[in-house]
Amino acid sequence: MVEPKRSRRRLGSVAILVFGLVAASAAGIGTSLIKKWTAPTPSRLRPLTYAKRQPMDASGFAVLAGAVQPWSPTATLDEVRTAWTDAAKRFDRSLVLKEAAGLIPQQAKIPLLLTRASLVLSDGEAVAGYDILKRARAIAEAEDHLAATFLPSIVYFQAVAALRRGENDNCIMCRGESSCILPISKAAQHLYPQGSTTAIRHFTEYLERFPDDLEARWLLNVAHMTLGEYPDKVDPRFLVTMDAYAHSEFDIGRFRDVGHKVGVNRLNQAGGAIMEDFDGDGLLDLVVTAFDPLESMAFYHNDGQGGFDDRTAEAGVKGQLGGLFCVQADYDNDGLMDLYVPRGAWISRPIRPSLLRNQGGGVFADVTEKAGLLDPINSNSACWADYDNDGHVDLFVCGERQYNRLYHNKGNGTFEEVGLTAGLQSAWRPMCKGATWVDYDNDGDPDLFLNYLSGMAVLYRNDGKGGFTDASMEMGIDGPLTGFSCWAFDYDNDGWIDIFATSYDRTLRDVVKGLMGKPHERTSNKLYHNIGGERFVDETKSAGLDLCFAAMGSNFADFDNDGYLDFYLGTGEPSYGTLIPNRMFKNVEGRRFAEITASSGTGLLQKGHAVACGDFDRDGDVDIFAQTGGAVNGDKYHNVLFENPGQGRKSLTLRLVGSKTNRAAIGARIKVTIAGPKPLTVHRDVTSGSSFGANTLEQTIGLADASTAAVIEVYWPTSKTTQVFKDVAAGQVIEITEFASDYRKIGVNRTAAGKADVALKK
Repeated sequence: MVEPKRSRRRLGSVAILVFGLVAASAAGIGTSLIKKWTAPTPSRLRPLTYAKRQPMDASGFAVLAGAVQPWSPTATLDEVRTAWTDAAKRFDRSLVLKEAAGLIPQQAKIPLLLTRASLVLSDGEAVAGYDILKRARAIAEAEDHLAATFLPSIVYFQAVAALRRGENDNCIMCRGESSCILPISKAAQHLYPQGSTTAIRHFTEYLERFPDDLEARWLLNVAHMTLGEYPDKVDPRFLVTMDAYAHSEFDIGRFRDVGHKVGVNRLNQAGGAIMEDFDGDGLLDLVVTAFDPLESMAFYHNDGQGGFDDRTAEAGVKGQLGGLFCVQADYDNDGLMDLYVPRGAWISRPIRPSLLRNQGGGVFADVTEKAGLLDPINSNSACWADYDNDGHVDLFVCGERQYNRLYHNKGNGTFEEVGLTAGLQSAWRPMCKGATWVDYDNDGDPDLFLNYLSGMAVLYRNDGKGGFTDASMEMGIDGPLTGFSCWAFDYDNDGWIDIFATSYDRTLRDVVKGLMGKPHERTSNKLYHNIGGERFVDETKSAGLDLCFAAMGSNFADFDNDGYLDFYLGTGEPSYGTLIPNRMFKNVEGRRFAEITASSGTGLLQKGHAVACGDFDRDGDVDIFAQTGGAVNGDKYHNVLFENPGQGRKSLTLRLVGSKTNRAAIGARIKVTIAGPKPLTVHRDVTSGSSFGANTLEQTIGLADASTAAVIEVYWPTSKTTQVFKDVAAGQVIEITEFASDYRKIGVNRTAAGKADVALKK
């Protein structure tokens, strides 16, 4: 999501307020305009020179964030909820009253109406927002100078509002498993066409004056797709082809969204997600959070019969409100996975986080204050690791408006903040958006990579004595300059962990150019190949990842069981006009990545946030849960669960249990040797994956066509010992305990997803 600018003035001076909102819109906040420039009227006897449309966020997110009443630094989650409740309606009502009282000068009415339209749209009222825009358009058309200034933006805004209506009427209210997936199938075409039909009319009207606006052309094409009219009925002047996207080089099968069948398709704003076994029954459950301070965390228990039960109330997490991210770890080494939820991302005021201790059976207690983690912070990401190898996992928390924090686990249920003494607070930089632990030099202690929206990424070397040193320059880290999510993985299986860091330097235009197979003009993602722990080499271009994604949520796994790690990206930004697909990439034998979004059927057009991967149905392949809500109520969407179709290959799932090493085995290293006609060595680290989404800590290892793993080696970083097991049969879930002489087989049964259809989750 896009960082909003704060409004420093409230409702005192109407003129300053309204024009301040218009100025803010040029930086990504909502603004809108419109004009019918066809037949001349008596006051328009000569052609006008129209200004280009202004950047705008039709969702109203930034305007809404500035309208929320402030809360104290020590506010409870209920108090924050009160501040956000009906914020858009309250602000809009105040503007209506001022307009009715005659307090708005004529020259300020269009900006005010555009602000009102964005507020109404933020609450999901697309028809009402469109009606307000019609009023703004009528005012603009009455005067040449207003028409020349505002009309292009108004018309574009009208088109986006109409397109949003089409999404509301069809993708949300009449959702099916193929809804909003690009390319749009016949089954997903809109049954209620008015929204898209109106959008086509306005986008065409706009493009008659600005035919080179690729963003408007793209949305026009999307509108035609929703009606089954692409490409035949698209005006040839404005046609956008998607050859690069539509023709996948590889096909690993089509993933079906079964979220509505298994009971996890909650309608919500953007948020976090974890796939993990929280109740110790051998099956992977789901935890979901939402950015919305009015929305509770959800806990879904895997019933072992192909579905999930909503046990939010029973789990004790119903009062855990808000949170754009969440991540798991066993911080107290009791064998039960606990939860950490940071809050306050993208907004100006900090909010308290939550540490939820698992008391057994998937029931949680809030121990944040007792653990010493209650201090409020604006945070989008956090990650666990035992940085000092004392057997207890520690916690790093990204700070957007505060210093980053490193909480040292004292081993008694409490934490001490040591970021300054550890060397991680020597210089303050805002907007840390992604963090991942990475033992890049294979010395047994985790180093730290940070991705910043506000500048260069940083790599810190762990000195093994509790301190960290900036090693970015010597290791060849020179970006991204505008970063978001990131992760560490050994993509080429050479035994040295590599880094992928996404860039959030994006425009809709540059994303669309990538779909067309054309080069973008933004700063790129970074795929850093680890050269023996001595330096990193940027392989982004050679690996096929020099693309503009607008990536937010993300995660990786071996989706086709060939032994190499693939990845899935959630994409977007708050604006309703940013309709772009989430993306899937296949790892081609550790040499490059090939896009398979179209062939896999995972190109969801809704906003992609946290991604969590794991084998929820125990059929031996990794499935994908994606939290797909947007930034405001009007951009809520149903979360999706993509069921892996399987490719007929073998796999083996490993669960590790530490004894001297931390109980969850975070940071342990796995090496699997596969024999046969195509021998392969697979390297894995125990981690929850990306900085925006949390995979299960169990590791599903693709064995390709081999029926056994010839050798499994597990390295434990605290004890510095290695276990070796030979000739382990595929098709199992096994548990390996540190120091144990043998592994234990976990008995689980394969389940068919969706034993029965369930109602849409609201």
